[in-house]
This record gives sequence, C-alpha cells and structure tokens, in this order.
Amino acid sequence: MSLQTLENITGQFSQLLHVNPTPLASTFIIIGLSILIILLLGGIAYGVVQAFKTLPNMPFRGFVILMLVIATFLLVIGILIP
Repeated sequence: MSLQTLENITGQFSQLLHVNPTPLASTFIIIGLSILIILLLGGIAYGVVQAFKTLPNMPFRGFVILMLVIATFLLVIGILIP
C-alpha cells in the first residue's frame, strides 16, 4: 500500500466521521514528545544519583579523568551551538 492510498483511505474515514485529523495528530506528537522528555529527565536524574553514590569511592585518577571528559564535552557543545 502506498502512502497516497493510505492518505485517501484515512481521508474517507475522517469525512465519514466528520473528524479533523490535524489536531489529533498534533496531540499525539505532543504526548509522544512529553513522554520522551520525561524519560530523558528520569534517566538524567538516575545517572546523577548513581554518580553521586560512586563519586566518594572514586580514586583521584578516575575523578580527574571524569572532570576532563565533562570539560571536553562542554567545550564541544559550546563550539557546536553557535
């Protein structure tokens, strides 16, 4: 089935039911993006908690390497944003 055929079929259903599919599609997109953002924030929070649990037990060399990785990441982000 091609996309044009699928569009024709869904268009016929929306005309039969007198439904405008655009707001519904926008609602689904907003809900999907909000779920992704919530998962991302949850993952970040989990990672921060795990990092703070690990940080006191980390040797000095590992801590310095972690700081170098964070500094490099921030520099790359700062260069790529503009």
